Amino acid sequence: MPPKNKENITAYFQPTGETKGKSKAVTASTKMSHSETSTKEPVPEPQTKGKGKRPTSASPPAPAAKRPNTDTAQKTRNHLAYNDLPSDWLQAPHTTEETQNSSAKSLELTYHKGDIFAAPEGCLLIHACNTQGHWGAGIAKAFKTLYPKAYVTHHNFCAKQHNPKTRPVPTGTAQLLAPVDSGTEHWIGCVFTSAKYGKAKDKPDAIVKNTAASMRMLLELVNMAGEEGDGVKQIRMCKINSGKFGVPWEKTEEVLKGIVLQEGWMGRIEVWEPSED
Repeated sequence: MPPKNKENITAYFQPTGETKGKSKAVTASTKMSHSETSTKEPVPEPQTKGKGKRPTSASPPAPAAKRPNTDTAQKTRNHLAYNDLPSDWLQAPHTTEETQNSSAKSLELTYHKGDIFAAPEGCLLIHACNTQGHWGAGIAKAFKTLYPKAYVTHHNFCAKQHNPKTRPVPTGTAQLLAPVDSGTEHWIGCVFTSAKYGKAKDKPDAIVKNTAASMRMLLELVNMAGEEGDGVKQIRMCKINSGKFGVPWEKTEEVLKGIVLQEGWMGRIEVWEPSED
């Protein structure tokens, strides 16, 4: 469903009482009743101090197990990033060797016009990010307005778990943010294609190269999220890099179409741009 805030672009004890004193007496009485030659009077049952009182229950019933809240369980999802992947994943070969296999399938892009944010539940929305943790301009600013909790998570990842000056998030990586904002069921995909922003942004060739690696990683993170539970249902993206990063869309498009799909990866991404009217 589309975000609601669009306009303004988580020791039991043994029984006590009568029972303990009764067992031996009952046994003796039973033996007497089965002896036909005995002339002794039946042994009366001893009186207990607890006579007249309500006997203690043998054991209290176990507390009823609470029924799990399945709705909450299904909505509990984890944010994922490059540090959730195996250490050797980053050293995996890219598309050069894989494309030699003629039967290998590549990522498919389809094109649409309209509001990218008017997406169904379970949709992943992708945009290109810098590694400083700022969503301050272009479509990133719209993401910040519509998904404020997701932005806080992203900013903390970049600025607190990492140090933008001394230990920044590596370019060519990705972050997958699970739905956290009230009224939305959208995943957010952040592909780190440039280290900085504004005049300090990376050169176009570097951004394009980072895009291929970032998108491959994001598709793997989506695959991981699906293995954990209720994952991504479809993927939308804007024409990444073509806004504030200033890279012609055709260059990004070419590198995206060259991504060879791996087992478990979603194979289609919808590219959305605003309607002309």
